[in-house]
Amino acid sequence: MKNTRLSAVLAALPFVLGITVGSSAHAGLVAPGATLTPLIVAGDPNGTPPDSPGNRVDPNTPTSAFSGVVSINIRYSGKSFICSGTLVSKRDVVTAGHCIDVDGNGTKIDINAAGNDVRVVFNASSVVGDPNRAIMTAASVSMNPDYQGFGNCPVGVGGFCLNDDIAVITLGADAPSGAKIYKAWDGAVPDGQLATLVGYGLSGTGNVGYTVSPNFRVKRSGQNNMEYFEGDDELNFASGREVWYADFDGGGLDTFCDFGIACHPGLGNDKEAGIGGGDSGGSTFLFDGNDYYLMGNNTFGSNFGPGGPPPGAFGNYFGGMVVGAYADYLENATGGRIEIVPEPAMGVLMLAGLGLIGFASRRRKQQAAA
Repeated sequence: MKNTRLSAVLAALPFVLGITVGSSAHAGLVAPGATLTPLIVAGDPNGTPPDSPGNRVDPNTPTSAFSGVVSINIRYSGKSFICSGTLVSKRDVVTAGHCIDVDGNGTKIDINAAGNDVRVVFNASSVVGDPNRAIMTAASVSMNPDYQGFGNCPVGVGGFCLNDDIAVITLGADAPSGAKIYKAWDGAVPDGQLATLVGYGLSGTGNVGYTVSPNFRVKRSGQNNMEYFEGDDELNFASGREVWYADFDGGGLDTFCDFGIACHPGLGNDKEAGIGGGDSGGSTFLFDGNDYYLMGNNTFGSNFGPGGPPPGAFGNYFGGMVVGAYADYLENATGGRIEIVPEPAMGVLMLAGLGLIGFASRRRKQQAAA
């Protein structure tokens, strides 16, 4: 299955997929009438142990393991969007390419145009007025040159491509001292790799779906397993691992297993998580027992529309980019300031798992300004 396009897998499924563009800037491959969003979703509050969105909220302190995970406010054409990102040097934040794409075709925002800007919101403190809560305007933004818009494939490649959705935001001054800087992981990412997801997007509970709006000052975390990977679209998917997928297991639902693609028991009600609108660009971390390494970003998610699980509920699936596949781009975009490591000292911690299903969508969430 490792070189099988998920689009080919989906062709055999009893869902007719198409492009849906929502009024709140969501787009992607979904069942008719459905919408797609990326987020952190907590488990079922009726499960054991009980869980809720509030249980996943980071304390916003310099000692938090996620003090360098930021929210991002993108503004242009009178619109305001929220995304998430990861600090990888004193000046650089990794996020999703579609967060700074103004037309869905890979056109990078012009931050020098009137009314346009990209702002990074730090949350390494919960004390109003603390410098660790600074809002810093980007001095420059970079989009992976292979990214041609969400779902768009390279010339000569058919289908719907999720690849290359990665970007770098560069600040004009150093980030707050309390914000953690993360090293990027360029080692192996095996099937079933345990990942910690962090972002500022929509939240809710697995049995209900999205009930909580994104917030520039509220980040949440959870875990899942990276169960399936797609290769390099410029090489017609023949090799490499650029895109990862996971499903949101719980409430008796295991979507990938139901479709015969991958079976995994899930991580339990207090750990299992999905992603939602506003989590785009957020962190996919590998934890080696001591440190968190940026292993990927979060960029897309899907739901099945009428007759399927509600958006954000158990049974949906999602994913993002594998950071190591874009190491050369990240080195260039950060001017060499990012630190990329081939192997954490204690090795990869992972849970066994197999492939996955599905196709998906993205994306940032339209939001009032920070």
